[in-house]
Amino acid sequence: VAQKIAAVLETEESRADAVMTVKEPEIVETEVMQKMMFGLQYANDRNDIICIYGAPGIGKTVTVNRWVETHPNSIFFTASPNIHNGRDVMEEILEAIGKKQTGRNKALEKSIVQMLKGSNRAIIIDEAHFLRLSALETLRRIHDVTDVPLILVGNPAIMDIITEQNKTLTGQFFSRSTRISLDAKIPLADVKEIVLQHGVEMDKDCIAELHRVARGTGGLRVMTKLFLFAWTIANSAKRAIGMDDIIRARQVIISPEAC
Repeated sequence: VAQKIAAVLETEESRADAVMTVKEPEIVETEVMQKMMFGLQYANDRNDIICIYGAPGIGKTVTVNRWVETHPNSIFFTASPNIHNGRDVMEEILEAIGKKQTGRNKALEKSIVQMLKGSNRAIIIDEAHFLRLSALETLRRIHDVTDVPLILVGNPAIMDIITEQNKTLTGQFFSRSTRISLDAKIPLADVKEIVLQHGVEMDKDCIAELHRVARGTGGLRVMTKLFLFAWTIANSAKRAIGMDDIIRARQVIISPEAC
């Protein structure tokens, strides 16, 4: 019995060590973040419409959240399959302002215009590729009347929605907007800065493999998950992260690049 208890305690102690040792990487200023920050600042300075788009997992949401933290006056929400039309957008804007309201669409839009006109409060929407044409047209009207910055962040699908499905909206919306396309090819320097924190050491082959994953589907998000799982495996064996740990970690990461 004493041996069993000792074994359990040793296992729990090992788990505790792993939890204390394996840490989420600190947010670093990647190339994508720098490009996005420039775009966000540009839109704010010029009261412009800007559409920032790029592949999933490259750091768009992390960057937007960091921006909003330092610009709390921003009106920020995330679109989704359930938040996608003109009325949804107006309700989200009113909720973000702290002025929930019911009534017809015309009344909601009028209230938003009255509250935002001349305020310079940026409207920022993440996952904007979920927005339907009615939402984009509503946002364009609000921007035209209030002159507040409007920033849409999403996957490249948003470009297809605007440029392919409705040529009339293309002219109305994009004649007013700036577009920033984010490169999905993550540089090696960004990967190193992310993973070589908290005293982590890895050889060149391991870093090269993580870089390969980061440049594929899921980008930095998948790479970070793979890295953390490999680190957990290595940590439990009380060794530095090796290629064997990354190979074992691949078995639980759902991504073509991680396999």
